[in-house]
Amino acid sequence: MAALIQMRGHHALTLLLLVKHPGNNESVERKPMLAKMPPGGDAGAEEIIRLARGGVTDDLLGCLVTRDFAALSWYSARQATMALREGSHERLRCALLAEAIFFAAGRDPDDRMLMVSLAVHYYVAEQIGLVPADLFDEIASYLPDGPWPDLIRWFGTRDDVILEAFAWQLVETPEGPDFVSTL
Repeated sequence: MAALIQMRGHHALTLLLLVKHPGNNESVERKPMLAKMPPGGDAGAEEIIRLARGGVTDDLLGCLVTRDFAALSWYSARQATMALREGSHERLRCALLAEAIFFAAGRDPDDRMLMVSLAVHYYVAEQIGLVPADLFDEIASYLPDGPWPDLIRWFGTRDDVILEAFAWQLVETPEGPDFVSTL
């Protein structure tokens, strides 16, 4: 695995992460999360988060459409990264709630994928001084009954969460820290 930063003067122009996949000799370009995200969509996700503050209802989950799922997913990743850069507890809460709503709505029923995405939120919580178990329990309490709140609570109590084990790498960009998926 090698990181390549092309420099012109003192300004970093491009960050490429070349990842070797087992059994595959070709390198794959990986971009940091914020570099590959579309700029729009936060307003839609923020409206859903606002509606969910009193609790996520089955009615709310049933009203979500494809563009809402995309907005929630991108918002969650973007806000988690910004929370790390700014040390913002509130940004991280909103990011984790967006991720929880995305999964609670049944858009991606794979609990392994939820754990992969929760690893970033867990890491950021530790870095900015939050107790992951407390944060994850708080967010799970917003969700309706089902498997997702239990999984989120359980994940928050783990003591073995490291980014690399969940296919993430922390990288430094000119704008600040960011995450690269190694999947």
